[in-house]
Amino acid sequence: MDAIYEIAERPAQRVTGRLWDGTFIEAADGAIHRLIAETQEHRRRTHPRDHAALIGLSWNVRPEGFTYLIGYAGEDRETFAAPDYMDLPAMRFATTMHHPEGGDVFVQYRKMFEWIAAAGHVVDQTHLHYREEYAPGFVSPSASSLRLMVPIR
Repeated sequence: MDAIYEIAERPAQRVTGRLWDGTFIEAADGAIHRLIAETQEHRRRTHPRDHAALIGLSWNVRPEGFTYLIGYAGEDRETFAAPDYMDLPAMRFATTMHHPEGGDVFVQYRKMFEWIAAAGHVVDQTHLHYREEYAPGFVSPSASSLRLMVPIR
């Protein structure tokens, strides 16, 4: 199944959640997936009728690791006891859906970067490197779909 790439806009927004900073090895060992599951469970308890997309933001990507904020759009002091947040301006993204049968997420990101360059866009890492949007009930990239997003200008 070939990926379909699109351009998407996101309004200026505050993403409120929990901050994680670690290595790629820790992430591969499940640190991010545990954080996602914990965040979703807290949200289900504090906002049982809300089915908002969970947002993951990555920045400070370096050879050994990265910084990651997992949360929801807007203020949220009920889901998170001591929330972290990131205020983002309106942004433009190259985006595609990653489905479980789509293989490795990092391979799909590499292909997206190739598409961005071929389409004449420029990656803009001023505020973040990646944005991912997870539907309620997300388990993992091998079991659930998620939206992959790379900021562009």
